[in-house]
Amino acid sequence: MTYLAKCFTIVLCFSALLLPRLYAQEKQHSLLWEISGNGLAKPSYLFGTIHAICPKDFVMNQSIEHSVTKSSQVYLELDMDEPSMMMDMQKMMFMPEGTTLKSLMKEGDYQLVAQFFKDSIGVNVDKVQKLKPFALSSMTVMKMLNCPIKSYEMTFVEMAKAQKKEVLGLETVEEQMSAIDKMGYEQQADLMLVKMVKNWNTDKNTFSQMVKDYKSQNIEGLLKDMTSSSTMDVEFEKNLLNDRNKNWVPRIKKIIHEKSTFFAVGAGHLPGENGVISLLRKEGYIVKAVVK
Repeated sequence: MTYLAKCFTIVLCFSALLLPRLYAQEKQHSLLWEISGNGLAKPSYLFGTIHAICPKDFVMNQSIEHSVTKSSQVYLELDMDEPSMMMDMQKMMFMPEGTTLKSLMKEGDYQLVAQFFKDSIGVNVDKVQKLKPFALSSMTVMKMLNCPIKSYEMTFVEMAKAQKKEVLGLETVEEQMSAIDKMGYEQQADLMLVKMVKNWNTDKNTFSQMVKDYKSQNIEGLLKDMTSSSTMDVEFEKNLLNDRNKNWVPRIKKIIHEKSTFFAVGAGHLPGENGVISLLRKEGYIVKAVVK
């Protein structure tokens, strides 16, 4: 996986954690949920991830491992072991001809962002003018982590391969990128670059607290943290989270009636009125926390 592709993948889940205005479904502290009822022969499982995290904060226990083992297949947001996935993703990281990062911002904002990337990340923004702002912003998440990256997705891919289980995706790269591109490039630049740079210290502290709450599997704590982010945006929440959740649920329903499945998606997709947990319950399924 190339550096840019890795960065872009990371920011998807970071945004899923950071953006939504959510409402708690249950008070249990759990990232792992069992799906049963509604005529299912065997239960399936739903796990909330962060696409990248420091090894010391990585949450893994026997309940999660057993859930993978008991399932017949693994579904991630994207089919991470598909050879063409990274190539498809890289093709969609760039803006169309004639559009550059500098053209999207006021001169003062551009210089502020450029100086930040040069000083803090070691990237010359002038040389990556064609990258979509959303892709470029993912590099700031890498900086916030500031550690060797541990990936849940690749961990589950490795576990599935070891158990000779198929890894599949709930959506295509094109669908995922389309959800992001519904936000105009100017809005992406303002929310994901200018505001993040201007509020760097505050958002960095917020992200640190979110990681702590994630590590303790405290979804309610995550909800409190999310509302303080400078990148909060209702339209972005709808495009990146709510609409994708609604698209996923019919697919999840079909999948779990065919095979017992372990699903791993960004943790921000799980809770809330429009979250996957609530939407599955509305369809008549029993979705309960698996507490270690």
